[in-house]
Amino acid sequence: MTILISTLYPLLCMMLPCIFYIFLQKRKPGVCLSGPHFIWVLIFLLYLYMVLEATGIGTIWDIGKYDGIISVDKINLIPFTDITGFSQSLNIIMFMPLGFLLPFIWKEFRSPLKVLLAGAGYSFGIEFCQLFNNRVTDIDDLIMNTLGAVAGYVIWIIFVCLFHPKGGKREISLSGKEAAVYLVLSMAGEFFLFNWRWMVRTFFM
Repeated sequence: MTILISTLYPLLCMMLPCIFYIFLQKRKPGVCLSGPHFIWVLIFLLYLYMVLEATGIGTIWDIGKYDGIISVDKINLIPFTDITGFSQSLNIIMFMPLGFLLPFIWKEFRSPLKVLLAGAGYSFGIEFCQLFNNRVTDIDDLIMNTLGAVAGYVIWIIFVCLFHPKGGKREISLSGKEAAVYLVLSMAGEFFLFNWRWMVRTFFM
């Protein structure tokens, strides 16, 4: 029961804004959400949930709960001052699915520049949120996560060349900015809705 609650609560916080967006888009005239596209969207959102859980981003409920609002001593803006090969490899691997899934699901992201910007933007959001929960905000993580997204895009290119030389089937999106909206809403949901202290007090004490 404990594991179920600690898994479902942050998942719901992250998913609810995205599901609400889907509901609003579906109500628009002429917008149709196909079953396969919805399944891939859910897979994408579950992946984002796992990234946010692995990185442990701070939330609005963490602000002021530690020594000062922001831990300046835990901010590293100088690249590659403390390189740990295994840790950096994990950062790259963690963002490779992002670089693969974005162009695989959405034709709007079949551009290396857009995938690079999406990877960098999502990683920056994670590092920014970590300013508030006493974790290290590291530019190395930002660089490696971005490289991971680009590597994932390269894998998608190879996948297309091997299995779908004509680019594969293009699903109809809810909007041209659908993927970007999920990236923003998933992090916003976690940041504003997830209060782990309330969860511990309510269910585990």
